[in-house]
Amino acid sequence: MNGKENIINKILSDADEKCQKLISTAEQKAEQLKAQAQAECEADKQAMLVKAQNAASERLRNRVATAELDARKYKLGAKQRLIGDCYDKALHRLADLPVREKQSFVLGLLKKYAEQGETVIVAKCDRDVITQKTLDEANKKLVLSKTCHNEQGGVILQGQGYEKDLTLKRVVDYLREQTEGKVAKSLFGE
Repeated sequence: MNGKENIINKILSDADEKCQKLISTAEQKAEQLKAQAQAECEADKQAMLVKAQNAASERLRNRVATAELDARKYKLGAKQRLIGDCYDKALHRLADLPVREKQSFVLGLLKKYAEQGETVIVAKCDRDVITQKTLDEANKKLVLSKTCHNEQGGVILQGQGYEKDLTLKRVVDYLREQTEGKVAKSLFGE
């Protein structure tokens, strides 16, 4: 039986040795796979970190850009309000002119824009200031209307199927369209 036992022991020994080699190879392969997986994880981690940093930087740039845009909008709005205040003050100064100066101002408008025979509608606040006598000074056969308009001053000229709005508000609005750039340059140096 010794021969059989030797053969069995040899088979078992060879099987153990083969098992040990397989286990050793498997362990090496497992270590390699583990190292490879760790390397891939580390690379993915670094890529995600870079991506997150880029996203954070982009968000920060966007927020800064938005804040700068909001600041410019606020500054522009403040400038627009200041310019608007200037024209509002001009309107109030025109409306509050002394009688002779107001008559002279309206007479200048009539001489420039009125046509022969138009009807002139004056503001309620100016009905004692702009009279038929004032209209006659324009030498255009203008007729004073019995009705008045409710604006701050100035006149409305009526002809056959048309009106010309020469109220102080409209005159100041027209002047604003023509001069706003110059006013902004004077106020802000831009």
